[in-house]
Amino acid sequence: MEKIPTIKDIARRLKIDPSTVSRALRGHPSIGLVTTMRVNKIAAELNYHPNQNAIFLKQGKTSTIGVVLPDIAEPLHCAVLSTIERYSNNKNYNVIFGQSFNKPEQERKILENMMNLRVDGILIALNKPKLPSEQIDQLKRYNIPVAILDNRNMIKDKSYRIIEQLFSILEFQQRPEIKA
Repeated sequence: MEKIPTIKDIARRLKIDPSTVSRALRGHPSIGLVTTMRVNKIAAELNYHPNQNAIFLKQGKTSTIGVVLPDIAEPLHCAVLSTIERYSNNKNYNVIFGQSFNKPEQERKILENMMNLRVDGILIALNKPKLPSEQIDQLKRYNIPVAILDNRNMIKDKSYRIIEQLFSILEFQQRPEIKA
């Protein structure tokens, strides 16, 4: 089995520093044209692709939202998921999805997994009328906004508003801070 090529592999082949490879791949002006061309050539030969986890770590965001629904077999949930996917795609976000099957413990596991994956926000159709407060507190501590879908707002126009609301929060969080 082949190992996924890294910046270090490119650097080793060219006998240059990995930070130089990184800057060359990003087209940094401090790196000369010849070095950039050599780096890009080896990167193509090795079929190099950037490590998205490293990029997410540096950016402080994953461009991913989590969606938790009780049962995708329900036509309403299926339609809502489709709307979320379309909206997220237009905003250049990925969606990870979990089904709780109306089991609170499964819901808790999915939310924990989404926190560990560092999703930027969560849309959830609740099993119970409200999310347990300890889970909400934990999500708040990690600065992960949660938009709650319930039977009243799952109809098409209202679910779209909830989705927009989550993305408005995400856009607000990602604005650069204004220094006084």
